[in-house]
Amino acid sequence: MKYDLSDIMKKAHNFYKTGKYTWSESLKKSWKMAKFSVRVKEEIANMVDYKSADDKAFTNRLRKENEGYKPAKRSVYDNFNAPASVYYTSNNRGRFGSCFVGD
Repeated sequence: MKYDLSDIMKKAHNFYKTGKYTWSESLKKSWKMAKFSVRVKEEIANMVDYKSADDKAFTNRLRKENEGYKPAKRSVYDNFNAPASVYYTSNNRGRFGSCFVGD
């Protein structure tokens, strides 16, 4: 566990410059902050990522539910083979010459 001594001294000097703390108080405060930040970083590194674990469990559950899934067979009536001229007539042009009809 290494501490950034330069950063600790900078913080202590800034505390001392404010005039609220003596030099010893500002050093103690900056050391306490440094130790706290190192402890927090270690705790964050050791935390379990619960969200990713939940996501994996959810995807596994969905895979198990949908293992035997087969899409429904489509009937011939679902396929409407109309030519493009039904929707886009040659004499009907939109703005800037487009043939978009909003579908």
